[in-house]
Amino acid sequence: MLHPMKRVARLLLPALLAALTGSVPARAVDPQLLVTNDRELRFGAFAVFGSGYRIISPTGAVQGSGVFATGSGDTGAARFTVAYDRGNNGRARLDLVIQLVFAPPPSVNIGGITARLSDYRSDLPQAPVIRPGQVVEIRLPDCRQRVCQTSFNMGGRIDVDRSFGGAAVAIPIPVDAVLVAVR
Repeated sequence: MLHPMKRVARLLLPALLAALTGSVPARAVDPQLLVTNDRELRFGAFAVFGSGYRIISPTGAVQGSGVFATGSGDTGAARFTVAYDRGNNGRARLDLVIQLVFAPPPSVNIGGITARLSDYRSDLPQAPVIRPGQVVEIRLPDCRQRVCQTSFNMGGRIDVDRSFGGAAVAIPIPVDAVLVAVR
């Protein structure tokens, strides 16, 4: 039977040698495609008598009809980041093609109002107007680092019909992404 200190030394010695020599095998990291919503589309605080709409442009400009601002509410475009993490699979040059599809957002019925999000607008040169279901292609050429990414802003229009009351409304923008080419 080993003395307790010898047993501890026998267990720690391989770990210490591995740490000193760097011979611990690295854990493989699989490549992955990520789309993050860095900032939500914000229409601010407003009142509606009957029906109206508010539009937020990709630059954050605000316009509307039939709505009345109820303060200096937080308004602004959404911001998305599309990133490809190649994991630990080398640093060879990659040309990536990614397709995004923005699904139709749901209508919201809450507190006596109905709200619908539509008319997506982006600052992507290839897709200034985005219709739900439309395929938007993003290219990340000459990717040489571990994570290659691009970001873009997206605005939209909210139409609100009010029959009574009021509510705070948050409508997510559903998006799917697929990596279609790695060259």
